[in-house]
Amino acid sequence: DFCCNQKEVLIGTLLGDAHLERNKLSHNARLRFDQTYPEHKDYIDHLYSIFGNLTGPKGQPKVYVRKPDKRTGKIYSTLAFKTRALPCLTPYHDMFYVNGRKIIPNNIAELITPVSLAFWIMDDGGITHHKQTVLHTNSYTEEEITLLQSALLNKFKLGTRLINKNKIKKQWLIVIPVRQKINSLQDIVSEHMLDSMKYKIHRTSSDQQSTVLP
Repeated sequence: DFCCNQKEVLIGTLLGDAHLERNKLSHNARLRFDQTYPEHKDYIDHLYSIFGNLTGPKGQPKVYVRKPDKRTGKIYSTLAFKTRALPCLTPYHDMFYVNGRKIIPNNIAELITPVSLAFWIMDDGGITHHKQTVLHTNSYTEEEITLLQSALLNKFKLGTRLINKNKIKKQWLIVIPVRQKINSLQDIVSEHMLDSMKYKIHRTSSDQQSTVLP
C-alpha cells in the first residue's frame, strides 16, 4: 500500500499527464510519468522521490529521444519512469479509466486536495500572457470539465472560466483568474510546489509571453 501524500499526488498527476497502464483486467495497474527533458527534470526527480519506493531496482528516470516532429523537424526528449504493477494502484485505474479512456470520476471533489491541485498545475498547467493559470483539459468532455470546475469552486472557492482551444474538436482550457473573491490560488498551492514551477501561479513584472506556456 502507499501513503496519504502519495495518494494526493497521484490524484493531481492523473488529472494531468500521468498514466495508469493495465494490460488486462486480471493484471494490476502500473503508474507512468513522462515529462519533457531537460526542462522538467527537477519535476520528474521530485516525483521519483515520492514514488521511487514503488519502482523496481532499475526504475530510475530515463531519457527517451523521440522521433523528429513531423511539422517542425525538431527532436524532443522526454524523461520518464514507471512503477511496478501494484494492487494499490488498480482501484485508481478502475476509477479514472473507462474502455481505455481517461475520465474524471464523479467524486473528484472528494478526492482533490491542495496537494493534488498543486501537482495538477505542475504536471499539466500553464500561464497566459495575462498571468492567469490555465489547466490543460483537452482530452476531457465538456461534462467532465464542468465537473472539474465545480470541484474547484466547491472545494477551494476558486472561480474559473473556459477557453475554447479548438472549436471543431471542442478542446477546452480551464482558466483560473488571478482575482478571486475568497481564496487566492497562491495561498492554496504555493507551499506544495517546486520553486521552478511557481511561475505557473505567480504574476511577474514581465508580460512578454503571448502564448500559454507549458
